Amino acid sequence: MKTGRVIKAFPFAFDGINVSHLAIGTAFPPEGAKVADSTFDGLVAAGYLEEGKSTDLPQEEQLNRDIIEALDRKLSAASDQDLKDIIARSGTPYSGNMVHARLIFAAKQQMLREMQGAEPVRSIDPNSGVTEQPLSAPGQATPPSAAAAVDQQKAQQEAAAGGENKATNQFGDPLPAGGAKPKAEAGVDLETLKKDELEKLAADRGVDISAAKTKADIIEAINAGKSA
Repeated sequence: MKTGRVIKAFPFAFDGINVSHLAIGTAFPPEGAKVADSTFDGLVAAGYLEEGKSTDLPQEEQLNRDIIEALDRKLSAASDQDLKDIIARSGTPYSGNMVHARLIFAAKQQMLREMQGAEPVRSIDPNSGVTEQPLSAPGQATPPSAAAAVDQQKAQQEAAAGGENKATNQFGDPLPAGGAKPKAEAGVDLETLKKDELEKLAADRGVDISAAKTKADIIEAINAGKSA
């Protein structure tokens, strides 16, 4: 039943016989009286009543809200790994942004799918799709995988400064000392190269060709290995 208060005085007979004069501010309907919603709405529309705000929800609606709030609290308190475990039940490991709120959202989506009848997949590694490094919270240490990457970079820089070769190819195998040689050094027929190509090759090898006048002179200088 709707309730409100009188904002413009008017007479009203709740029993259809005895008329009461309702003053401004009076609760409507008074305790013990009942008024049809259509009558109430008509008095509101006419400017006699101001409808009150109901604070009591129907029991079923309140239960639904409690369920949603409880689920929100549970997922908000879950760890990133727990959330990724839930997400992986979709059959695809999580591969998006590692921000906690995004994990919660994706976990909610999967739980909804399961409640709607989708069968959870239990054979997926929840970490196999993660390609983005999680950020550390303020005041906490950098996550191990990020720290390891930094250490690896430092080691490569130190090795380069000290002359030690620790560079690797795409398979993880160490490259030969000095790195990969230019293609031009792997038995190229110098006669087939143009003059500008020979000049570039000479510069790459550190060969002084300042005295060379012709293409033949440049080739002779490269073959002789004359360096500046």
